[in-house]
Amino acid sequence: MNWFRVGSFLVLGVQVVGCAGRPGAVPMAGYRNRSTACVFGLRGVRVAVDDSAAQSIDVRLTMCSDIVALRERAHRFLDKQGPAEASASFADVREVELAHQRASAHVEDIAEGVRIVVVPDKNSDADAIRDEIEARVDRVTSDDRCD
Repeated sequence: MNWFRVGSFLVLGVQVVGCAGRPGAVPMAGYRNRSTACVFGLRGVRVAVDDSAAQSIDVRLTMCSDIVALRERAHRFLDKQGPAEASASFADVREVELAHQRASAHVEDIAEGVRIVVVPDKNSDADAIRDEIEARVDRVTSDDRCD
């Protein structure tokens, strides 16, 4: 499953900080600031992963320049990932697969971006899902491509 072509998102331990400069003042065309990544084809996205809650893994994507586009692309991406979960408390919860483990995920709009909440299914290996997310974050943050 292509759950993290979003792979373009997720950097462990990066804290969300205020925006530098004016909107649009993010690295472009072939250069990426080390503290940002390219997510959904948008450069300058800050990524933070929070797995401190036992029941979920939260991935925060924030940016200064085009928050509206980031939100639209995150919602559209998740809508394409799998069928809607029948017993979901949120309207846009999707069934997804990470590291061959079943989970559900939904997108929440937050200040300066989105939070993607991944909840491993009852019989899934949450550690395998966390490891997959971390591996994809490592790949995305070390890659200069933006597609």
